[in-house]
Amino acid sequence: MSGTIDIRNISFEKFIEFLFDRDVPREDEDNEAKKRDPWYWIVDVCFDARQVCKYYRTLFNRSQFLLERYSKEQLEQGFWAIFGSNLDCSAGNVIWVEELPFHLREECVRAMFFLFRDLFFAEPLDTSVYMWWDPFCYDWHCGNRRRENGGEDLLMQDVMFETLAKILLLESEICQAAALHGLSHLHHPKTEELIQSYLDGRQSISSEWREFALAASQFKLM
Repeated sequence: MSGTIDIRNISFEKFIEFLFDRDVPREDEDNEAKKRDPWYWIVDVCFDARQVCKYYRTLFNRSQFLLERYSKEQLEQGFWAIFGSNLDCSAGNVIWVEELPFHLREECVRAMFFLFRDLFFAEPLDTSVYMWWDPFCYDWHCGNRRRENGGEDLLMQDVMFETLAKILLLESEICQAAALHGLSHLHHPKTEELIQSYLDGRQSISSEWREFALAASQFKLM
């Protein structure tokens, strides 16, 4: 599938189908099938950024229904589409559309906590949960965004930090790992303090996990 898809007038239900109701190459398929680019790499999308931002917020706030509707493989593929930059209307792109009021984009990011609490807590999937925050936070890691610039570089960094801090408190290893991964890339000035508090409350964790968390506090996770 390639070409241009117009989703400007679709309902929330059709938007969910657009993201998740997709074929996924099976393990028993030939190598050529498995090598094909994911669908979200090869489409252009016409969309209303305000509508899509609201749809993502709704999805993140009440995501549990996805577990009954789609396979683990479809969810994995769909979430990679949502957080990445390849899909024009991905959340990773929409939260930086400056024409949208900041409060709408902030609400979208804060709603990601409920996605972790209500869906990823129950179904850790494969790689998408751990990698979720990577594209959202990596601009601060590589210097494309800097807190000292002020404006949205500072405001969105604070929103993400506060959301990650809440996810870090969930009693789920995958949720905590994803939060630590995101914090490592976000470079927020309160990261070391937050992770030290996290470790102080978990004296019985393994030495490997403690080292992982400390590496995150020093922005050393890849």
